Order: sequence, then C-alpha cells, then structure tokens
Amino acid sequence: MQVNQKLLQDIPLFRGIKEPEFGTLFGCVGAKKKYFEKGEFIFLNGGETNSIGIILSGRAQIIKEDIFGNRAILNDLGTKAVFGESFVCGGSYPLTVSVQATENSDILLLPFDRIMHICPSACGSHNTLIKNMVEIISRKNIKLMETLEVITKRSLREKMLTYLSQLAQEQSSATVISPLGRVDLANFLGADRSALTRELGRMRDDGLIQFNKNTYTLKDVR
Repeated sequence: MQVNQKLLQDIPLFRGIKEPEFGTLFGCVGAKKKYFEKGEFIFLNGGETNSIGIILSGRAQIIKEDIFGNRAILNDLGTKAVFGESFVCGGSYPLTVSVQATENSDILLLPFDRIMHICPSACGSHNTLIKNMVEIISRKNIKLMETLEVITKRSLREKMLTYLSQLAQEQSSATVISPLGRVDLANFLGADRSALTRELGRMRDDGLIQFNKNTYTLKDVR
C-alpha cells in the first residue's frame, strides 16, 4: 500500500509515530487504502461499518437525510480528517448518516476493533495510536457542542453570526474563509439558499459583515 508517510505524520491520529513504524502498524491493524470518485458514498446511511476513515486526499461531507428526503450537512471534511469513529466505537449499529466524497478522494480505512486491541507484541506505535484515538473522540465531542451552538439559535442571523464567530476564533482573524459554499452553508444552517442570501445582504446593510463568495469579515470585532 503506497501512502505518503510525511502526510501521515501530519494526521492527528498518527501523531508521535515514526516513519519506519507505519508499515508494521498498518499490517497490525489491517489498514487499506481505497479510492472514491466525486459523488460516491464512502459510508451509506442504513449500512454498517467496522472501520474509521481518514482522508488522504480530496474532500467529503457527513450528510443526514430524513425519511422525507430533507438533507442536512453535519460536517465538511478535508485532507487529514478522521471520520466514522463515533459509530464504530459504540458497537455494530446501522449508520444513521452518510459520508459522501465531494471531490475525488483517497481514503485510508482502519478496522476500529483492531485499533483498540493491543497486538501480541504490544508495540509502542499501537499504544500511541490508541491514545490519539481517544483524544480525537474527545475533540469531536467538543466540535459537536459547537455545531449545536449554531443550529439551536432561533434566527438565521444568530446562526450565521455564531458560525462566523467560531470560524474567527479558529482562524484567529475577523476575516475568515468558510469551507462551505453558499448551498452547503444553507443546508448546514437549516435554511434554503435564497433565504440565506437575503439575510446575508441584510447583515451587510446593517454593518455586521462584509463578504465576497466564501470570505466573510465580521465588523466591529473587539
């Protein structure tokens, strides 16, 4: 399996693992690399998986669809993102979300049960992998709380301001770049695109923000 090991060392799940250790570690946990074309589903709602995924290249989204066909984007995932751990760590249950490639993507798949069970040789890299996995799950819970903070706001304006405020904190700047385009952002906020466009125009007219495509500037930020 050909994988850029320099890239691997930048992925939080593999932090602290040295290049020569990856071959043995991947053999131990049964890692596999798989290619997905844009629009193809990596995980599908209603199916099952025992693996977590890592984006080596490309981009994907975690999508929730209800029985009426309404679609909501729960997360937008870029290179180095880890996904699927929340479902596989609790046992074998049908997936309630889908993960769809939004660009042609290379995905590294690792069986979760083999990650969390120490191999007979009890190698140090495997212990490091488990520690990193626990930290990632903890951080994902924090991110979930941030998402809830956005979507539980009453008005579309409050949701948008909270979303931009979180980006400003993450990017340490009042001018931020949203990873979501206008359609995907509307879905994330639970609104239609035209309603979001109108509200953004009102927010600009009220002196709250300036924007150009996916770049937004929060005004009067202290």
